[in-house]
Amino acid sequence: MPLDNISELRRRVPGGKYLLARAIAERARQLQNGATPLTEVRVPNPLSVAIDEICQGKITFRVVDPETQDAANAAEPEIEILPVTTDE
Repeated sequence: MPLDNISELRRRVPGGKYLLARAIAERARQLQNGATPLTEVRVPNPLSVAIDEICQGKITFRVVDPETQDAANAAEPEIEILPVTTDE
């Protein structure tokens, strides 16, 4: 992965490298489970597609505050992945 992609990924996912890794993994998991890719698929690897989607700004992230989650999942914040909608 080129270094400019890493810079772009870190810019698009605020919160540090660990949150970035979790966000990429969560989107790759969604793609693996049948979600429709939002970018052209150049490599049939869900991880690569997830990285491309984030770099191109096709999806956004929302981190759910652990204080608002139930007690069983309170240890780690949940990441919600939302497609970017454009009103054209």
